[in-house]
Amino acid sequence: KRKVANKGQKVELRKLFKNFDASAATSAEDVKSLQSKLDKLAAKGLVHKNYAANKKAKLAKAVSKAKTAA
Repeated sequence: KRKVANKGQKVELRKLFKNFDASAATSAEDVKSLQSKLDKLAAKGLVHKNYAANKKAKLAKAVSKAKTAA
């Protein structure tokens, strides 16, 4: 049972990353929700904490780059 639930969480995370557009994500709310999701999954042990930290850093970098380019 847990395996199915965990897989659903990971699939949802991948979809969020796929649909995330750094240039359109000028609102901090989009970024915060994605970072929050990563933190929750890392806390539960579904993804490694370093994986979550790496993704959050890349996310922040992409948003920062998009803001300076605009």
